[in-house]
This record gives sequence, structure tokens and C-alpha cells, in this order.
Amino acid sequence: MQEIKVGNTIDLQIERLSFTGKGIARVDNFVIFVPHTLPGDQVSARIIKLKRRYADGRVVEFKQRSDMAIEPQCHHFGVCGGCSFQNLPYPEQLNAKREAIFEHLRRIGKIEEPPLADVIGAENIFYYRNKMEFSFIPDSDHHLKLGLHHRGEWEKIFDVERCLLQSEKSNRIIEFVRDFFRKRKVPAYHISEHHGYLRFLIIRQSRASGEIMLILVTNRGALDCRDEFIAEINESFPEVASIAHVVNATKANIATGEEPVIIYGTDYITEKIGEKSYHIRPTSFFQTNSAQTEVLYHKIVELGDFRPDERVLDLYTGCGTIAIYIADRVKSVLGIELNDDAIKSADENAQLNNVDNCRFIAGDVRKTLHELVGDGQTADSVIVDPPRAGIGRKVIHHLVKMEPRKIVYVSCNPATLAEDVHELGKFGFRLELTVPVDMFPHTFHIETVSRLTREESF
Repeated sequence: MQEIKVGNTIDLQIERLSFTGKGIARVDNFVIFVPHTLPGDQVSARIIKLKRRYADGRVVEFKQRSDMAIEPQCHHFGVCGGCSFQNLPYPEQLNAKREAIFEHLRRIGKIEEPPLADVIGAENIFYYRNKMEFSFIPDSDHHLKLGLHHRGEWEKIFDVERCLLQSEKSNRIIEFVRDFFRKRKVPAYHISEHHGYLRFLIIRQSRASGEIMLILVTNRGALDCRDEFIAEINESFPEVASIAHVVNATKANIATGEEPVIIYGTDYITEKIGEKSYHIRPTSFFQTNSAQTEVLYHKIVELGDFRPDERVLDLYTGCGTIAIYIADRVKSVLGIELNDDAIKSADENAQLNNVDNCRFIAGDVRKTLHELVGDGQTADSVIVDPPRAGIGRKVIHHLVKMEPRKIVYVSCNPATLAEDVHELGKFGFRLELTVPVDMFPHTFHIETVSRLTREESF
């Protein structure tokens, strides 16, 4: 018997993929996760982490490759922490994602045969992201690096030469920005010693207009070469309509900070989903795949089957994108969102689209629902698009008191979707259909739209 111990190398047969894209092997029914492997791979793997119920391994040698394996198109694959599936044909990626959703709904949702549609795949599986975040890090050879994290090693950054998930224009901007600051020896921020200046570069790009927004996140202090940076960006990339500067003087290694300061151009770029237009500001949440967002929203409309007399409640409304998209199909929409800035954007986007039947409230969803129920308010339908943590039991208990006939649940996490579906079932809501929409080719992430209806007899 092979001993499972940290540092030991053991032979494994990869059986299937986990939801996070890692290969799963078993030794006497003990699970071992091995990244960058596929079902059918036979590998020697070194155990790098051991827990009570599972272990993590790292491939030392491929003894036999899976029949499904293909050559990744990106030469950063295997190093980069972004893509998990570039070595797997796209149809097989979709099958793996569907299987993961099915198993979550079956095991956690307690639905023996989940009503699950096939995954709606993306037409463009490369160059689809409208937002990418890149990190600066000090480097002794070239003064600084600008790129992405090594997989599983968040203090290590590699220089991105060409990321296949963002546009070619964005790749050229990365190269330009890196070279610009290297030549001027502007120091990158050291995340463990907490000194230096440059921290992050965020690139946002509109599919509809082609406009680009750059967001430079730095430590506190002036950017001495600011005017030169703006001038050279403007000359080399006329599509850049906005440059924002954000100061993060904390030790937290996150690409947010104080209020963004626009140092060039406008404070937003404009994107379109269907016939609706949306202003995207530096801090706006917006789905990162604009083309598939249109597919997703069309599916929300289809499963929602909204009527002109319906009053709709839109929870976790963000900057109002879904509410505004469906507004001309219903009587009214009430959106609730915790973030004040997002609500301001929602109001602005409603005005931009001449929508006058949407109202937005800034507040905690649970507390606001409690207040609405206390005021005797109800809703015909509810749309929820929560963060990865899902709705949760407390919100559900208030939500059902609004007496909706149906719930359209948009989820980015099959596990919490399944938990919430199970909890909603206790109140008579039955899952009619879940439709997966692949917003993130080559990654393990998947978006779903589900329709739940309340049993009349409940």
C-alpha cells in the first residue's frame, strides 16, 4: 500500500474532475486532488498537503496522458492561477461543469434527479473578458514585474506576455505600462515589507463602444511622471477614454482603496447589454463577459416569464443591470443593494435608459426585507443574484413572507445555490429548471439561472 504522507511520491489514476478543476484520484477511497490533470491521466504525484479527509498533490511525472488532453494555447498555462481547463476540449469543459452542478443539486439540494439543462456555451472562448486585474511586484532583474499570480502562490507574480482571456489591445497596454514604469524606475509595492508605490493595474473595456478604462492602484504619494504617462497612453492607445488613480495605503493586498480620482478623460465607459446601455465606473460591478451576459439576461427573461402587471423584487441589484433590462416587461421593479455607490449608479443607469418604473434602495438585504414585510409589502416575482455566499437562511425566511409566486435565482456558486434551493423547498418552492451559462471558458467558474415556483397547496 502506498503511504500518503507529505513529501511522499505516489502513483495515481485520475478518475474525474472536481468543481474547482482539479483532478481527483483515490487511494483506498481516500481523495487526493491533483491540479492540471484530467480523467484518464496516470501520474506520479508528490503529496504537498495532508488533511483528515483529503490530500493535495503535485504532478512529478505524467506516466500516461488522458485521451481527452489537448495542447493549451496559452504558454502561461500551468503557471498562471487563472485558467484551469485549457488542456481540455471546450465541449468536455462544459460537460464537467454540468456534472458539478448536477452533483451539488443532488447531494446538497437533496434532489434525486435535478431538472438541469445543458450548459449554454460561449461563442468566443478566448478574448472575452471586459475586465482584468494585474499586480505589480518588485523584481531585481527588471526593477518590477506586472502580471498575474502563480497558481496557489499569492506572493509570486509572473510577467504576462499574452493573456488569451483579454483583448489583444489589453495585452499591448500591459506591455506598454510595464515598460513605461521600468524605464522610469518607479518602485513596485512590496507586499510583505510594505514599501514601494505601484500596486495594481485594472483594465476595463467596453465590447459595444471599444472604450477602455485604466485604473492605477498605488501606495500613497504623487506619481511624478503622471502627465507623461497620460500623454504617452493617449498617443499610443486613443481608445483609452478614462484613467483613474486609486490610493491603497493599507497592508491589505487588494485592488481597492480610497475614492478613485479621474486623472484623464471621463469617469465612466459605456457598455450595452441588448438594447440597454450602462455606465461603468472604476468601482462598478459588471459581469466580466459582456457577450454571455446578454445570453444570461435573455435566459432570466425567458425563465421569469414576466407579465406586464407584475411587481418584481430584485435582490442584490448591484448597479441595476438586471432590473433595468427587464423593466419594460413588468409593472415595477424594486432593487435592493448594500453598496451606496452601486445604488447611485443604478439610478443613473435607469435615467440613461429612460426607465421610470425602477426604484432602488441602499441597504442590507435581510434588514430591508424585514422592513418591507413589516410594512405589508409583497412581490409577484423575485430575482436574486447574490454573491458567492448565496442568500442564506435568514434572508430566505424574510423573502418568503413577500409571498412571491416565483423566484428567478442567478448564481455563480453551485454549492450555495443547492443549499438555498433545499432551504426554499421547506417553504414550498420547487426547482423547475436550472440553466447553466458558461461565462468563463477555461476556468472552473459557471453561472446558472434557476426558476423556482411555489406549490399552490403549500
